[in-house]
Amino acid sequence: MTSTSPPGDRGAGSTASADPDHDDDAVSTDTAHRPIAATALLFAANGAIFGAIVPRLPDLKDALELSPALFGLAMACYPAGALFGGLLTPVLMRRRSDGAVAVGTMIAASVVAALVGFSPVVAVFAGLLLLFGVCDAITDVSMNAHGIRVQLRHGRSLINRFHAVWSLGAVLGAAGGSLSAGFGAPVQVQMIGAAIVCAAAAAAAYPLRLGPPVAEDEYGRDLDRVHDTDTASTRHEAASHGAAPSPAQSVDPVVRRRLPGGRALLLLVALGLFACCAEIVEDFAQTWSALYLRDVAAVGAGVAGLGFIAVQGAQLIGRLTGDRLVEGFGAVRVGRMGGICVVLGAGAALNGSFFLDGPAMVAVLLAGFAVAGWGIATIIPGAMVGADSVPGLPDGAGLAVLNWVMRLGFLLAPPLVGQIAEHVGMRWAVAPMVVGGLLIAVLAGPLLGRSAGPDRATTRPDREAAA
Repeated sequence: MTSTSPPGDRGAGSTASADPDHDDDAVSTDTAHRPIAATALLFAANGAIFGAIVPRLPDLKDALELSPALFGLAMACYPAGALFGGLLTPVLMRRRSDGAVAVGTMIAASVVAALVGFSPVVAVFAGLLLLFGVCDAITDVSMNAHGIRVQLRHGRSLINRFHAVWSLGAVLGAAGGSLSAGFGAPVQVQMIGAAIVCAAAAAAAYPLRLGPPVAEDEYGRDLDRVHDTDTASTRHEAASHGAAPSPAQSVDPVVRRRLPGGRALLLLVALGLFACCAEIVEDFAQTWSALYLRDVAAVGAGVAGLGFIAVQGAQLIGRLTGDRLVEGFGAVRVGRMGGICVVLGAGAALNGSFFLDGPAMVAVLLAGFAVAGWGIATIIPGAMVGADSVPGLPDGAGLAVLNWVMRLGFLLAPPLVGQIAEHVGMRWAVAPMVVGGLLIAVLAGPLLGRSAGPDRATTRPDREAAA
């Protein structure tokens, strides 16, 4: 890597020296790591604000006197809003940089999440979840787009680590929520505190982010794609004569922007469904795990949040080690093993709920949730990188389609689990996870094995072709 910033305005700390004797590789390690820090702050804040409210969902359900089925329908408003937010994201990212969009909507999501605790009736609760879904979806797509841009600049896989930071934020947020519930703190006070911390983290990311990319120059060429042949000496030579690099020196050939075609759209939908299978585990953790532990294992409010923490904590470990595992064993093997782990973990929780009781049941349930969480650790990040690597699409379009399909899965999951809990019993709420794990194991080969080699994780095919 000879430069951490492409031509043009790349944001705070991205200016290059015009001195031809300046070593471009030494253009400040600080500058190189500032966008990484910005992305990590956004992922951590996004995970924390979500994790903070999960342990308090049983309190909100009881305060509003909701049945499991009605609670599931209300929770479905969150992914419904996210479906709309996913459609808005490419438009916003064309007007503003992905980093700026992520910061703005993360702050908005924090404010909305704080207001959820003040819901007086179910209609307000559902409406705030709808608005939170809009903000969260835009944040999700834009911060992942920013993270993949950072990854491309560094030439190595970082996306699993960013998602690990999300899991860490979710664990810390859920731990705070569980402690607050255990001490009897009001939901409103806890969520206001969480919102302040998360909004502050997002605001701190703003000056560190990659700056607003100029999407195209006057010739229609994408200025956010840099030739590998654009060497430091070429840029220094231009700088020494007081001239900016020419478009031919600094950008790839014309990339025609278009909507996904038939085959590309089919691939994006398949990747979205693949990610939805992992999403089932995440949705159970954030929507139902606290209720599951409270109703099935009869635990107190301070313990009910441990289900979410078990899933996200295991995800955190899996994502911190995910890049090495994929490089060592291949994405297909890791994906298949992940699907098997989901089946084993969810299956153990299902059987434990029938044949055990007391502390033994709680231990088996938490262990099963943790195994399932580890199993899905690399599935969603892998699907996102795959969607972003589909050639010939505008930046963010592949991620937006994938996110839309995933949000559709989130829309359908809560009512489905709610109906299962209402008519069959809460014990069976983990059954969809077993099905999702089986599908992950089956689909890992066709989807994660589309392209051999490590390049897939760090470079897009259309960029490779132009290099």
